[in-house]
Amino acid sequence: MKQKLRQKIIDCFHRFYYDSADTWFQNTFLGYEIQQCPLDLQLYQELVTRIRPSFVLQTGVNQGGSLLYFAGLFDLIKAGAERLVIGIDIKLTERARSLMHPRIRLIGGESTDPAVVQQVKDLVAGRTGLVSLDSDHSKAHVLKELNIYKEFVGIGGYLVVEDTNLNGHPVAQQWGAGPFEAVEEFLKGDPGFVRDDQLWQRNLFSFHQYGWLKRIR
Repeated sequence: MKQKLRQKIIDCFHRFYYDSADTWFQNTFLGYEIQQCPLDLQLYQELVTRIRPSFVLQTGVNQGGSLLYFAGLFDLIKAGAERLVIGIDIKLTERARSLMHPRIRLIGGESTDPAVVQQVKDLVAGRTGLVSLDSDHSKAHVLKELNIYKEFVGIGGYLVVEDTNLNGHPVAQQWGAGPFEAVEEFLKGDPGFVRDDQLWQRNLFSFHQYGWLKRIR
């Protein structure tokens, strides 16, 4: 009973925080909009510091704050200049295009387009890194991205599916099948990845809960 009550309280706060117009939606990083929960940014920082990926790749750029954040993390850990942050978006905003950090590479286009994927391959040159999926949140699209971009993650690395809290998990109950459901289907068919729930559960909730996927083989 206590555990059920505890989870109910956590979910209520999660929904309250998520639905508040003046919380995470207003966050910025060095002046650039970064619509992320700070708890999740902390987790990304831990992963970049611990696994030191060869690159960070994010689908869905929005205003560019997350790309700048990842680039700053590479700077803080004194990573070599070859460590890139790659952002893909079907429609790059002027704000994102104004990013001047030397590590950042922008690719305009659909993340599942073979031509776009080839551009990524050319940039990473066979290396593996940290991948964050944050574009179209429909189940079909996320599942397609998962099956494409899993190849860019090495053993011990992470493939993060953002916004798995949608469709009643526990927010946006009317969203429809989305990132959470895509992860469920993906994990059933690919034993190479597992959910790393311990990573986020100490923070009680995550916008990407059940979407922090670790490659184990």
